[in-house]
Amino acid sequence: MPRSRKVEAKAALNAALVLFWKQGFSGLGTRQLEEETGLTRFTLQTSYGGKKSLFIQVLDTYCDGFEKQILPRVSEQSIEVLAKWFEVRAHSATMPETGCYGCLMLNATIEFQGQDVDVNLRTERYFAGFRTSFNAILEDAKQMGQLPASFDVEAKTEMLLGAVLGLNVVIRAGAANTAGAPMATAIAQQIREWSGPRI
Repeated sequence: MPRSRKVEAKAALNAALVLFWKQGFSGLGTRQLEEETGLTRFTLQTSYGGKKSLFIQVLDTYCDGFEKQILPRVSEQSIEVLAKWFEVRAHSATMPETGCYGCLMLNATIEFQGQDVDVNLRTERYFAGFRTSFNAILEDAKQMGQLPASFDVEAKTEMLLGAVLGLNVVIRAGAANTAGAPMATAIAQQIREWSGPRI
């Protein structure tokens, strides 16, 4: 019996994730949340602590998946892996349908405008994940001689963070993963040029 409850809880959490991703926190009413997740008002309050607490759990779930499955990793061909990672983000065949809503964590960051401590903590975690991943890839590529010795890893890490945030805004505004394709292609080209012929 407890196992069945866990499966139901996971399904409800995943349904809530999609709803919050699509509509935001303020745009999603409690009644719709209950109807589309299958949660009762009692369960929403007693098991999840209400709409806001459920939203924070959703952000944690999103960040967990982002860190484990989405962030690019160091490899022998780190620069090419990084370039392709940006290209894949704007490709409808490789991204889930929910990707057209941009990035749930970025959407929440913008919606709450730094005014909520709980959301701010998740935002810091989200940004740190990108910084750590991009920095590790660029540092590794530099150590392997794929980038020039003068290459500023810290500055380019920040540039890539800005690029991925901007890409997600473009995708959200266009309501389609492919809306970001021209931007993703340009970012990938820039990344590849970093390791191009050097004098």
